[in-house]
Amino acid sequence: MYKKYISRIGNTPLIRFNKSNIYLKLEGHNPSGSIKDRSISNMVLNIKDKNKPYCLVTSGSAGISLYNLHTSLCMKNDIIITIPLQYSNKKIPSMLINKNNIKLHNTFDSVQVLNNGTINIVLIDDIFMNVFSHTKNIINENKWILLDQHYNTDCIDIHKKTVNEILMDCPDVTDVICATGTGGTAAGLMKYLPSHINVHSRPSISGEIEGLSDVGRYANYCNPLNICNYYESHYTLDEAIKYKNIIEKNSKFSVGYSTGVSFGLAKKINMTDIRKVKPNKKIVVISPDGIYNE
Repeated sequence: MYKKYISRIGNTPLIRFNKSNIYLKLEGHNPSGSIKDRSISNMVLNIKDKNKPYCLVTSGSAGISLYNLHTSLCMKNDIIITIPLQYSNKKIPSMLINKNNIKLHNTFDSVQVLNNGTINIVLIDDIFMNVFSHTKNIINENKWILLDQHYNTDCIDIHKKTVNEILMDCPDVTDVICATGTGGTAAGLMKYLPSHINVHSRPSISGEIEGLSDVGRYANYCNPLNICNYYESHYTLDEAIKYKNIIEKNSKFSVGYSTGVSFGLAKKINMTDIRKVKPNKKIVVISPDGIYNE
């Protein structure tokens, strides 16, 4: 059953935006609807002790990915998903919280590990970094297993497959653009893409655009100084809304805000190239939850 589910992850479509030089890698065609299926499944696959509870700290799509993986495979170990309370009313976290078969908690004190496949969500009223630190302490005390998106290199290495898919579908790609949350996608792209292909992104103020932040705050496997001009500007919510609307009004794509800001950056890169009379670009935008409506 696991192999069958895993076979559905990846091999997402790469589709040209109208007649432009911009192509969207549509990760919404993964089974849970986002690119997080890649990293979450790879972490779970590489866990040696399958009997302990798995614990994940997230502000969005990673929680949905773990939930769907857990329920699709009828996993018997419990899972604990910790979400900062301030995110609980946002679209993705609220989808998870409103599932019928979860137990909702406001503190770890009420979490009972039964190893019968129970799905627990703990809402903590604090900023993300403090919630992450507190959860790690609880995990260490209880000897649970942390699915650590921020420091587990499985989240990088899974993107060797993403890169292979891009190079297969668009062998003359010159630039790849993504958004940064945990930094796993950007780090994986930089590690596995040929050195002549540039990886671009920009930071975002934490909490302004769902799932995005300044990856530099984690001091993890993703060095922002290796991303092209990372601190030159910031992704903003206004840009996210503007370019999301442009994409959806002019194509058959349905995308989220993170795709919007990455698409906007692609447009800016094109403008810069025209002024500097650089060779023609072929730009791939990673769309974490984008889909193509046939």
